[in-house]
Amino acid sequence: MPAYQQRLAIARQRFAEGENLPANLLPDAVVDSWVRSRAAGVQPSDGWQARPDDDLQPLAEQDLQLASCVQPEIDRLWEHIGGASWALFCVNPDGVLVHARQAYDLLSPLSPLQVGRRLQEQDLGTTAPACTLAEDKPIILTGNQHYLNDFERFFCVSVPLRGLRGEVLGALDITGIGDRQAGAVLEQLNHAAMAVENRLFAGLSDCRILSLQHDPHLLGTALQGLLAVAADGSIRCANRAAQRLLGLNGYNHEHLTLEHLFDANNLLDARPVAQQLILTDGSKLYGQLIEPAVRKPAPAPARLTRTTTAQGSDALLNQQLANAHKAFSAGVPILLLGETGTGKEVFARTLHEQWNPQAPFVAINCSAIPESLIEAELFGYAEGTFTGARKGGSSGQLAAAHGGTLLLDEIGDMPAALQTRLLRVLQEREITSLGSSVRRPLDVRVISATHCDLAQRMTSQLFREDLYYRLNGLTIDLPPLRLRSDLPLLIERLRLRHGAPPLHPDVVQLLQHHTWPGNIRQLEQTLRLAAALASGEPMTLPCHLPADLQSSGSAPEPDDLQATLRRTIESALQANGGNISATASQLGISRTTLYKKLKD
Repeated sequence: MPAYQQRLAIARQRFAEGENLPANLLPDAVVDSWVRSRAAGVQPSDGWQARPDDDLQPLAEQDLQLASCVQPEIDRLWEHIGGASWALFCVNPDGVLVHARQAYDLLSPLSPLQVGRRLQEQDLGTTAPACTLAEDKPIILTGNQHYLNDFERFFCVSVPLRGLRGEVLGALDITGIGDRQAGAVLEQLNHAAMAVENRLFAGLSDCRILSLQHDPHLLGTALQGLLAVAADGSIRCANRAAQRLLGLNGYNHEHLTLEHLFDANNLLDARPVAQQLILTDGSKLYGQLIEPAVRKPAPAPARLTRTTTAQGSDALLNQQLANAHKAFSAGVPILLLGETGTGKEVFARTLHEQWNPQAPFVAINCSAIPESLIEAELFGYAEGTFTGARKGGSSGQLAAAHGGTLLLDEIGDMPAALQTRLLRVLQEREITSLGSSVRRPLDVRVISATHCDLAQRMTSQLFREDLYYRLNGLTIDLPPLRLRSDLPLLIERLRLRHGAPPLHPDVVQLLQHHTWPGNIRQLEQTLRLAAALASGEPMTLPCHLPADLQSSGSAPEPDDLQATLRRTIESALQANGGNISATASQLGISRTTLYKKLKD
């Protein structure tokens, strides 16, 4: 251990016993946090790994909104700085974790970082997010600057998130084991925080939004200044970048109008192109009106549920998602296989949102549309094509997906005649509506999904072989719920989502050992029912479960920890092609420990 870290460890223990800290050993903000931690009764020897799951807090509606808003930025950051034994997450103003992205499993020291976990100083002492919330500024902590001994290997950077009025919405954090360039990580987190704050402006439907910057190339980026202008010209709000660019103080600007700053008449009335602005002090900026039609609203809370369901801690599933993301981002079509309820549409939406969440996503269930209507539904029709046709015609679902993602769900049930036309469209990248001769370009990325055995359907001449190879760029076979190694975590996430009380051990056993023929869909309905029946109760009991689960007989004895760990390791080994080093890195353990676990 480096000398400075040794001094910190000794000073921390003595401090916890009542002694004073040596001068200049720690930044003032960290010293203050240590003082608060000690006053809260936290001891450096307190552990965090064994905290009970009933400590997890249910998420409120505003927490889900915050999670949805930060998710795209956390996913983007993960591509650059994520990795084994690292986590990116967001906490709300109370320090409750509302969204996380990490490569972990049951063996990881980061596994307690679950949605609903509170990370305040009275819980875990000094951590970067807790310190950021208390001090209202970015914090970098390394090793023994943390208050708990358990965190002596950790490196943490956290930055505050602000709302439109400057209020603290929470904090963004990266935590992990290893070394990172603190300055570079802090800069990336700050950019992510600014992007999250900028996304909030999209919800101001009664305002016009102006983008400002010295460099026109920075308009539309996370570094842009944003002004929300009301119909009377008053400034509703300005982000931090706009405040710096315009020399504004604080977040209350409603007494100001654009006329106090610059002549914006031409800018507000013109097309959304960059224009040079001359401020009242003679300095120059570039400005651009952001069209309401292209504003990017914060995603709905449902996006949180989709992605967290797809991105569990099942190593094989996460590896499949990573491979699919790379392929789909490169334009390769994806074919999803799996039983009913395994989350094929969830997986497809996750791929789409990782690629381009602002692009259209159109899902078509090929088995749910009558055969007589599916062609018109897909390709559209001209006015007067058939009796009852909509006035003005319809552009069709394929056209609606132009520039985005088309999900062909239950593709195995598509009528044979329509398969031929779909193949031609995918080859030519053009569509022609029924009753029209006009060809329109089509630019879509295609994901297909089915629970059928397409190979068998091709043998039976029910599915075209050439269409199969057109759709099958990469095949992903989603595991049924009963085979997922992260089933306990999925159960807990869904319990929290639906607000069910903590689960009685007998309920846990019933849920973990059920065969789940309906997979995730059935599990979610089960926990939704449990939340309703157990409302107001201190605990979810077996009587709150559906009758078929209650009557499934006594639950088998739980697997011991060693068996659970072994399944996790085997899943990670399979995902990494048997590579010991890669598996150890993913699980956050050494090769020696991994070999020992395999021999146990």
